[in-house]
Order: sequence, then C-alpha cells, then structure tokens
Amino acid sequence: MKSKFKPIAASVLAIALGSTGAVSAQDAAWPTSQITFVVALGTGGSADRTARLVAQEMQEELGVPIRVINQEGGGGHVGHTYFMNMPADGSYFLASSIHPYISSAILDFNADYSLDDFAFVNGQWTDIDLFGLSADLPFETLEEFMDAIAQEPGRYRISVVPGSTGLINTIMMLEAFGLSESDVNIVTYESGNAARTAAAGGQVDMTVLGAEGTLPIAEYIKPLAVASDERLPTWDAPTLNEVLAERGIEVPPLVGSMRGIAAHAEFRDNHPELFERFTAAYQAVLEDEEFAESLASQGIGAEWLGPDRTTAIIESNLEILERFQD
Repeated sequence: MKSKFKPIAASVLAIALGSTGAVSAQDAAWPTSQITFVVALGTGGSADRTARLVAQEMQEELGVPIRVINQEGGGGHVGHTYFMNMPADGSYFLASSIHPYISSAILDFNADYSLDDFAFVNGQWTDIDLFGLSADLPFETLEEFMDAIAQEPGRYRISVVPGSTGLINTIMMLEAFGLSESDVNIVTYESGNAARTAAAGGQVDMTVLGAEGTLPIAEYIKPLAVASDERLPTWDAPTLNEVLAERGIEVPPLVGSMRGIAAHAEFRDNHPELFERFTAAYQAVLEDEEFAESLASQGIGAEWLGPDRTTAIIESNLEILERFQD
C-alpha cells in the first residue's frame, strides 16, 4: 500500500500554520523517531491484534516505525499506569481496549489517573450487546417477553457473563419495563461461549452478550433488540430505545469493549497540531477500503467515530458504571 503520509502531513501542517501563524521546528518535523503503541492487555487478544494491524498501516502513513508492546495486568490498569508514566510528547500512544477498562480501573483500583488524563482519538471497534431469545420460545418482540416475565416472575432465565456490560444492560432493560433482577433468574457463565450455548440449547431463555460473537449461533437465536444508538447490519432487530419509545422511556446504551487509540491529554493540549496530524493519519488508514476489507475478513471493525464522539461515549458510560459499581 502506498504511503499517503506526505500529503496528509503537509495539509495538516498548512492548517496549523494558517490558524496559529507558527509551528516550532520540532513540531513541524514530528514524528522523527519510533512511536510505541502500548496494549494494556495480553498478546493474541482482539485488542492486541487490532493494535498490531493498525500499527503496520500507520507507520506507512506517518513515515516512522511503530512498535507494539504489551503491559498486561489488573484488567488493563498496569498498562494504563505504564502509559501515563511515559513521555507525553507523541512518542507513546495507548492502543488497546480503551473502554470499559480505563473506567473500570478508575473505579475498582483507585487509580491515580482519570479520564481527563487521556485524549481519546477514536474507538474503531466496539462490541454491542444483543438481547437474544432462544429461538424455540414463542415470543416475537421484547415487549412480549417482558410481559411474560411480569405475568410469571421467576420463571424465565437470562444468561450473562459476570461483570459484563451484558449484565448491566439486562438490569437497565428490566428496570425500563418496571421489572427487577428478582423477577428473572440471571444465570452467570464464565465465558461468552458458554452463555450463548446455554441459550442456543434452551438451558436459558435469553442471553445478553456481544452481537458479533453471537452470529455463529444465529439460527438458534431470535434477536429482540440491541444495546446501541443505531441498528446493526448483521441482526434484524431494533435498538432498545426504539422498543422503549412507546413507553416514553430512554436508557443510555452501555457499549462493550471498545478497541481504539488514546494519547496523553497533555500531548493534545500542548501540541494540538500534532494531535490533529496523528488523528488524520489514523482516520486515513481506517478509511482505506483495502485495509478496511482486510480487517473485516479478520473480524475486526474499522469505524471512525473521532475524538469527540469517542470521548462522549466513554464519559457517558462511566456514569453508568459508577451506578453499578459494587
């Protein structure tokens, strides 16, 4: 793939010069040396694979090598802390599951960093929970299933993974219909595969887990809703808020693991033109059709939300996580 670094760098630099009147020689030359992507999770996982593939393309875009290192432990907290202790000069970026792990670490580990210390660039691949009913049940809509729960409290079973967004989305769904956890049997499984298999096999009546991960058992699942702002192309199901619209209720959808990139907030604030240059390079990579198709073939997303939208999602979801903190 041909490098597009020079035109992108030149255009961003021109904008910076036009808006500020001057750019330091050091900033104008950035980047001049290797960049490091820090993955706050283990090797081989979805966040790690995403970071390495993006790094390969972005080093062509930026004209310098990008190495990827893993700093795992504490549900991402070790990696976040390592990243925050690195120079905030544009030589290090956090390329990992930037949500919910950063928020969870802030809440669970009394972290000495906050969301304000991160400059989120983009969340390119986010898990969306599916409210999936066992296909053998007669209900065709989420309203019908909720009515059945209301009529026979305690009869129906819903599978989730402990501590997952699926569990929180389940509780918020029940509350929106005037129900509570005690009205259903919430059955926990230690893996998403086990929770999905239980729904496919009829051991439970519904599962609330990542929509993409549920596709392999689609023939055994009846999709009733998705916890998202928009419908998904892979499932014929309304959003939860579409279902709730007739009731005059809206709930903030809690998204699952969001893989993406964050910079130091200090880097963004002190070098806004460099932050924009990096952002433009990342966007160009994800909007390259050939690369996007390559990612899709490996089950990896290439969505462009941008800094503002990514930050808004993470901040709003932190408020939800705070409510359900143990």
